[in-house]
Amino acid sequence: MSSFAGSQVLLLVNPTSGGGRARRLWPRTVQALRAAGLTPTVSITESLEDATAQAGAVAAGTLVAVLGGDGFLGAVAAGARTSGAVILPLAGGRGNDTVRRLGLGLDPVKAVGSINALVVADLDLGLVNGRPYFGVANVGFDGLANEYGNSAKLNLGPFVYLYGGLKAFLAWKDVTFTLSVDGRETTFPGWFVAVGNVGQYGGGLRICPQAVVDDGLLDVVSLGRATIVAVATAFLRSYRGTHLKQGNIASTRGSAVVISANKPLNIYADGERVGPLPALVEIAPRAVKVLVPPGSPAFS
Repeated sequence: MSSFAGSQVLLLVNPTSGGGRARRLWPRTVQALRAAGLTPTVSITESLEDATAQAGAVAAGTLVAVLGGDGFLGAVAAGARTSGAVILPLAGGRGNDTVRRLGLGLDPVKAVGSINALVVADLDLGLVNGRPYFGVANVGFDGLANEYGNSAKLNLGPFVYLYGGLKAFLAWKDVTFTLSVDGRETTFPGWFVAVGNVGQYGGGLRICPQAVVDDGLLDVVSLGRATIVAVATAFLRSYRGTHLKQGNIASTRGSAVVISANKPLNIYADGERVGPLPALVEIAPRAVKVLVPPGSPAFS
């Protein structure tokens, strides 16, 4: 069990996460940290780069609580990988998929209240063209859905990704992907490629349902040629992680993945745009220390 009582803790807050959710929740989160016997210092970050820099500047073993979305958590992980900080992920975004998958719950106050029951675990870290992420790197129709979801003017919570997906269906044109996993290359017309570490994104989509975070491998799931009905079916089945049974879904594992396409596409990592293809996705085994519940389902 963790033993941070009496320790200093840096609380990094992304004020824009979840349409202001993190900004609203941080005062009560500070109270919970104090009630747990911790001495918090709050930093309202200015950017993802700022979050990376602050997490990278602390002493090894320092507890860094992270109140924001999945992309913000990945940015903090980039700094913690360098400094040796211990991360406490807290749900301050829209989807909060890494928090969900780790089993930490969606109420930051309750998560902090159970801190003494948490354990420190070493998590793998995905890297897209060198940019760290925890959950999923994705390219294809779901990336387009992410663009539409992020531009939504209504505060739809996790359903913003369903809205984005439905809108993307109407705009998607067939693309041919070239995918290399540890040197094994395939080319296929399709809809998306997802490379999972935690393996969950989009507000509950278990797109890489067999992914675990401490095996030193990336789970690669792709959807090939399919009708819109089949795409929608895969999308809906992924909420339960049962979509791998579909014949047009391919799944494999590896430590180095190269993705390119015959049309301009952007690759995303935990909801944040990384840049255009081609992309190299790699794994950094057990690179970051994170507080998680004992028996977390994300581990092997």
